[in-house]
Amino acid sequence: MKYLTILFMVSISVNPAICQELEKLTSFACNWDDLEPVKTASGERRQIFEGYTNTMAWFEVHVTTLNPGNAPHEGHVHEDMEELVIVKNGSLEIGINGTKKILGPGSVVLASPGDLHGISNAGDTNASYYIIRWRSKEPVNVERSMEAGGSKCYDWNEIPASATEKGFRRQIMTRPTAMLEELEMHVTTLNAGIASHGEHVHAPEEMIILMKGEVEMSMNGTGTRLGPGSLILLVDDIPHGLRNTGSGPCEYFAFQWK
Repeated sequence: MKYLTILFMVSISVNPAICQELEKLTSFACNWDDLEPVKTASGERRQIFEGYTNTMAWFEVHVTTLNPGNAPHEGHVHEDMEELVIVKNGSLEIGINGTKKILGPGSVVLASPGDLHGISNAGDTNASYYIIRWRSKEPVNVERSMEAGGSKCYDWNEIPASATEKGFRRQIMTRPTAMLEELEMHVTTLNAGIASHGEHVHAPEEMIILMKGEVEMSMNGTGTRLGPGSLILLVDDIPHGLRNTGSGPCEYFAFQWK
């Protein structure tokens, strides 16, 4: 059995990212530099976690890196899971039910159950992206997803940035899906030296992915320094807060679900 280095957990335990048996996920922060790349036929893969939470019957996140002109596999359909793609760097061609679109860094794709979808590297450099997949504890409701827009591409270049007193905010989505009553996802740009807020607690589970800059993530009063590409999972009502510790703006995805 192999383990990733743990930056912080609620209690002293192994990171659920690499456990071979499915287990309950706890809150943790994982630095990009501690993710071990594993070579694949089309590039690399970095596994972050796999397990279940209070709301997810199965929850898995990894990062795929594709060499130019490569695809991880043929187009395929998931009947019993939902999938989010977040482009980290490079250029990807996304195909959903025969419609194709080129997406760059920061763009997001939601693939609903039953829809044919595929990914390939459309650029001349490596392209990396997060794959976030889940099965909820409730039955699949494809009709609910279709009424909210179904599978969809959210192009970074088409998402307006609204100024805030601390930086900027880009609202990606607030919508029901086939497996979630609501999926809320936004990107925060935080100015240097600014805290998003003090430690606080909320009922919905949350995940944060840092795209740019350096931050300190405080969880239960303990701070962890994180760089670009790092991920934070927050479950079980843990007090948490985030502060920009870099010399320039930081940028991160934050999403909650119920």
